[in-house]
Order: sequence, then structure tokens, then C-alpha cells
Amino acid sequence: MKSTILLALALVALAAAPTAARASDASAARAGAAYLSQAVRPGGDGMAADALVALRAAGRLPAAEASRRARALRAGAGSYARTAGATGKVILALAAARSGSARCAGRIDLLARLQSTGHAGRYGATIFDQALGMLAVHALRAGPSARAVGVLLGARGAGGWNFNLTRSGGRADDVTSTAMAILAARAAGVPRTNGTLRAGLRWLRAQRTAAGGFALGRRDRNEANSTALAIETAHAMGSRDTRAARALASLQRAGGAFQFTRTDAGSRVLASNDAVVALSGHALPVVALRRTPGRC
Repeated sequence: MKSTILLALALVALAAAPTAARASDASAARAGAAYLSQAVRPGGDGMAADALVALRAAGRLPAAEASRRARALRAGAGSYARTAGATGKVILALAAARSGSARCAGRIDLLARLQSTGHAGRYGATIFDQALGMLAVHALRAGPSARAVGVLLGARGAGGWNFNLTRSGGRADDVTSTAMAILAARAAGVPRTNGTLRAGLRWLRAQRTAAGGFALGRRDRNEANSTALAIETAHAMGSRDTRAARALASLQRAGGAFQFTRTDAGSRVLASNDAVVALSGHALPVVALRRTPGRC
């Protein structure tokens, strides 16, 4: 009888552990979002766009604040949104704001601007241009095209993806590029069972540090941004990386901010933007519209 009770208690504890871990992650994300709300003022650049997405992911974006941030982002779009990646960031943030059209910044048609950067399925010359462009058109329910998906999948190198949008870009495959590629492919509807994605995910997981997280081109420390993107990738591929989540949470400091590594504060805003999205349980895009907005 005693052994039966002990077994039952153990099973209850095992069942409760994932729930407790998720609650802890959500609490860390909310604290990070509180920091971002104060540290990042409304603006028209990429940092302001990323913060808007993170605040929405954490559920800390009241309508009035969303409106202020969306207005400021639209005001700066003319000068900031000059590349596929930058334009994609603005679209993703405006979709997350849910304040006005995510396609329009005044008279600027952001979708048209993004599509003008594309040629034969390519957005720009980097994996970040390609991934952010694809994520943005997906958020607007305007694509991406099969050619864009083909370009992305075809750019995978020996293991994962590298910064350049080509197999022979002269750069080694890296965690962040691989994560962005998988996120964009999943948003485009590429199934989790796809062989290219599964191989890329295996390669990414093989880059894990001894401390459970991830870093860019090294394994001797955990870096917030790479670890956060790896967590998002796990979400997108239908799993949960609890080791990486613990590693990321260990980089949070008093006041809610995350720092780049344990010993290097780096840009706490950049680290927190990525960490908040990941620990909120989201993967980019945080918000996707139900239908394509009309022209501006």
C-alpha cells in the first residue's frame, strides 16, 4: 500500500513539473516585459519594433500603449524600413500592436515595399532578410510564395543555415541563422516532419553548451539571444526545451532585464526582447492576421 501511494505521489509530481516550469517561464517573461516597457520608449527603429512584439507576447501591451508605439513606429518607417529585414520587423510589430493597419505606415505600403525587395523568391542577401520577409508576409496573410520557401530550404548548409542566403557564403552555419530559418519555414506551412527542418533542428541541438543553452559560434557560455531563438524553434517544431529555458532564465537580473551572458551585460534591451518572446511560449510571428489588409 505504501509503495502504491509513493508511486502515485511521484506521478503527480511529474505531471505538475511541466506546469510549474511554464508558470515560472511566464513570470520571468512578464518581469522582462515590465523592464522593456520602461527601458524602450516608443520609436521608429528595430529595437522599438522588437519591444512591441515582446510586450504583446508577454500580454503586457494595453491598448493605449500599443497605439503610442504603433504611431511612433509608423512615423519612423520611411527612414528605417529600407531593407527586407527592417521592413519585415516593422510589419511584425504593427501586426502585434493591433492598432491600425499592419500594412500601412502613413502612405507607405509596407507590403509593396517588402515585395519590391524580393526577386525570384529571395528577400535580400541574408538569412535574416529572407526569414523576416517571409514571417512578415505570413503575418499579413500575403504569402510567402513557394519559391521563397524553396530558396530558404535550399540555403541550408552542411548542418544548419548561415548568415548569408547561400550554401557557399563563406560563413559557418550558426544557431541564430538556423533558428530564424526554421521559424520562417514553419510559419510558411512547411511541416514539422520535413527532412530539411528535422536535420537542421538536429544540428542546432548538437550545438548546445554544457550549461544547457546556446551561443553564436561557441559552446563555452550561454548567450541570451541564441538561447531564446533556440527555444522559439523548439516551440515551432512542437516541443519544449526545458534545459534552454532554465539557462535563459538564469540570465535574468533584478528589475526583470536579461543580459547577454552571465558575465557580460551586453545590450540588455536586445537580450530581453528575445528572451521575453521565448519564455512567453511564443514563436515568431507572435501575431498573424486573419486576412490581408487593404492597400494604403
